[in-house]
Amino acid sequence: MMSIPDKVVPFSPAPVKPLRGGLFKLISVPGLSTQAIQGLEATYPGTLTADMRSLLSTTCGLTAPEFGTIDFTSRWHPEEPISVFRPCLTLAIDDEGRRWVAETSRDRGLPGPVWCVLADPAVSLYVSDDLNGFLSLLNEAAKHGQLHRWLQGVQRDARSVWAQRRTLARVSSEVCREDRGLRDWLAALPFDVHIYDLRDPAALRGWPYGLAGPEGRLYRCGRLPVFGVSAAPSASRWAPHVSLIATTAETWAPAAAHGLAA
Repeated sequence: MMSIPDKVVPFSPAPVKPLRGGLFKLISVPGLSTQAIQGLEATYPGTLTADMRSLLSTTCGLTAPEFGTIDFTSRWHPEEPISVFRPCLTLAIDDEGRRWVAETSRDRGLPGPVWCVLADPAVSLYVSDDLNGFLSLLNEAAKHGQLHRWLQGVQRDARSVWAQRRTLARVSSEVCREDRGLRDWLAALPFDVHIYDLRDPAALRGWPYGLAGPEGRLYRCGRLPVFGVSAAPSASRWAPHVSLIATTAETWAPAAAHGLAA
């Protein structure tokens, strides 16, 4: 979306302009009026903080090479399908289909953390602590002509997370078991769950949500960057199968009963 003096109108991407030497810069689109920002509250996911209102009054989005439209209003892109991230703002879906989302559960500051959710491999990466950090990363990469290389690094990190998914889960499980604050959460998880603890900024901060498959379940410890992935379907999905087995399977009497019958 972008604004005219008193209302919100459809977002029209601004042209991406090259700098000297063929480099590209991020182009901001106009901000929203006070009335338009108030109009976002009914549909905005999560909390529309004072800092986010201030940003929206300055700009409601921007365009970037390979990203296309980066939107701050929650009106341009569809809702993030992975529930453990919601409420969140879908900032962009880039040329490669990667989704860039910012959580909106904080009651102050800008949305964050910001995640990059890839489809192949099915991995989500921790990109920055908040929207400001994400925009700074993009601006620096674009200014120096490194945006394509930066995105290649994102893809490379995702492949590393997928390749190391078993090792990362084992290490995370060991760390989490030593954390008393996580014990109740861990105790409530199914036995087959894989744990991914992304709290250490020095570690490879990604988790393979695709490990769950189409029938699996995803878990999160509150709003911490600590996730659980189970490949087993939920109990409600097991129920019809268990009921079918109970009504159709042949029941065998205990061996002792067979002896008495004889």
